[in-house]
Amino acid sequence: MSDGVEVTIRPITPEDRDELKRGFAALTPRSRYLRFLGVSTELSERTLDYLTKVDQKDHVALVAMVPTPDLKGERGVGVARFIRLTSDPTTAEAAITVIDEWQQRGVGSALAIELGRAARAMGIHTIRAEVLEDNATMIGILEAAGAKRVDHGEDGGTFSYDLAIAPEPFEDRLKRVLRGAAETFGVASRLLRLPH
Repeated sequence: MSDGVEVTIRPITPEDRDELKRGFAALTPRSRYLRFLGVSTELSERTLDYLTKVDQKDHVALVAMVPTPDLKGERGVGVARFIRLTSDPTTAEAAITVIDEWQQRGVGSALAIELGRAARAMGIHTIRAEVLEDNATMIGILEAAGAKRVDHGEDGGTFSYDLAIAPEPFEDRLKRVLRGAAETFGVASRLLRLPH
């Protein structure tokens, strides 16, 4: 992050269950309301299973982790996920949550970038976000990013926004091509050194 703190972004695992529960409890009531489209005080065991036991294909979830103060473990500060729509496999509903004390530090942006990369790799062309009508901040962020409001959300009091995923940037394509060429060269070199 800009303040020098290192944040690791990785796929969520079932072992992150307790950390997810702790992070949810660390959210303010307002953050819980805005993120979960209503008032929710705790995550049920069934919900924790759903949020942590994902296939990383049709349901992709990433966590942002920072070292604990004693440097013996890690602590979750954010989570991002998308779930592919069965009605349109190139579209996925997505959401990002960052605990309050870590908001405005770049964690959400980093999660969004990585989630976008994962979505692109999985053949997702459009990300859909459902937002409460009174969440002016998130509506502003989505519209500034080029998202288009497509309809009222599934529940009253929400809007749905679609955001097209940009094609892979040239620099990323070039890095991928160079990495592939280097790996191919490495394999060829190893084969040349094998005794015949």
